[in-house]
Amino acid sequence: MEMREFGSTGLQVSVLGYGAMALRNADEQQSQRLLNAVLDHGINFIDTSPDYGHSEDMIGQHIAHRRDEYVLATKCGCNIPRRGDADEPSHIWTAAQVRHNIEHSLKRLRTDVIDVWQIHSADPGEVEGTEVMEEMHRIQDEGKVRHIAVSMAGQSEGYGYNQLKGYLTGNDLEAIQIWYSAFIRYSEALIAQAASRGWGTIIRGLVRPPFGSTLDEHFEKSGLDDFREQDESRAQLLIRFGITDPDLHTAIVGTSDLEHLADNVAAAEAGPLPEEVYAEMIHRLEKEGYLVGL
Repeated sequence: MEMREFGSTGLQVSVLGYGAMALRNADEQQSQRLLNAVLDHGINFIDTSPDYGHSEDMIGQHIAHRRDEYVLATKCGCNIPRRGDADEPSHIWTAAQVRHNIEHSLKRLRTDVIDVWQIHSADPGEVEGTEVMEEMHRIQDEGKVRHIAVSMAGQSEGYGYNQLKGYLTGNDLEAIQIWYSAFIRYSEALIAQAASRGWGTIIRGLVRPPFGSTLDEHFEKSGLDDFREQDESRAQLLIRFGITDPDLHTAIVGTSDLEHLADNVAAAEAGPLPEEVYAEMIHRLEKEGYLVGL
């Protein structure tokens, strides 16, 4: 499994990460098998959140004893635990809330420190220059968090494009998480800009179609099936397309199936695409309107 520098953080991350949102629908035994298989395959980056059901609990319960084998990322601002009111906000941006989140996450994850702590889906104006960011830096100074980051909202304009554009004007972050794939390329140039600043880059959505569509539609439109090697699945081609970009440090792919996990690992281990194949795929995508920016 290829390891990449995670920006200027000093962390080394596997090019394929694990998106632990997938544990929401996995039972305890399944979670135990999955998480240990993730580490056994050489994946060392695990991304979760307080509002991914029992995901944090499962990580703490089943692999906390292997804590030195993985880089752990979680999120803050999450309205957890919920009171059950129908009109409750999903996120609360106050100093008290992010303080509650870190203490809650550390307990559930059974660890003393979070490696990458992410603002969960907030617009820059909701947190930058506010008590929220001040409190996050205090928590970092206390040694409970190593690096501060932001995870862009998937359903915001351009799959996080405008959010990332806004965050790039500030200096509070050390890493980002954003949607990107062959068919969702809006933020490609901004990801490169973030990497050039020394920020770590976490990519999600590599094997997901744009909302409201199917992969079949986009493969038929773009003709990307022409580039699949023998016995290579569409998902594997998309993983290899993503990791061909050196500015993508780790690509988190979630699954609750051990066979799918092994297939994802096989794609990552096959490595980046040949230069000429990657260039021709980009040409095809641009011809069919899959462009960078908005």
